[in-house]
Amino acid sequence: MTVRRILLVLATLTLSPALNAQAASTITAWTPPGPTTCSFSGWTTDEKPAIQVRAAASAQAAVAGSLPTTRGEGADPNIDYYSVTFDVTEARDGWLKIRNASDDKTGDEQSKPRPVYRGEGWIEAGDAQVGIQSARGYARPDAGSERLLDLGDDWLTERATLRGIVACQGDWLLLDYEMRNSKEFEPLAPKDRTRGRAWFRGVCSSSETTCDMRSVDK
Repeated sequence: MTVRRILLVLATLTLSPALNAQAASTITAWTPPGPTTCSFSGWTTDEKPAIQVRAAASAQAAVAGSLPTTRGEGADPNIDYYSVTFDVTEARDGWLKIRNASDDKTGDEQSKPRPVYRGEGWIEAGDAQVGIQSARGYARPDAGSERLLDLGDDWLTERATLRGIVACQGDWLLLDYEMRNSKEFEPLAPKDRTRGRAWFRGVCSSSETTCDMRSVDK
């Protein structure tokens, strides 16, 4: 082996860790190229006073109805208002197709549920929430794929907020998230709130409590 070849080999060995680290850091979650079929239930966020339900997956589509939220003061201060729930059947271009919206959790002996649009329609993906009882986010809807996020023993729900539900595949959801709490559960400063996208399992459809389910991380 010539001196030049030896030097090239040594240089390659020296650079390999850096190159590999760079490659690992640039891995992104696979995003389906088209619409995906979904089968889960979620609830409304409280970022808006009301969420518009549109006839198609477009901000220019006709408004079919609306869903009330828990933002601000309710019509009756003596009523505990809950988030409206709904079923999600499709994800497409930043929109979710929903149906069977319900405010039945708000109703009791003294009050009635608020009026909601119960038919099919589309809401923006960022207007829906689910619980994620899992610490691990993956590059693909496959636990054998690259792990993009690992929060140890903490669930994503405990440490982050969802910014959008991008796609579905079986028991998996592709989520955009933003970290809000440190591993000590202290609020992160805005400059430290990293954002990411990954595939998660362990979907919980309850906004009031955790779901009784087997851990998907074991």
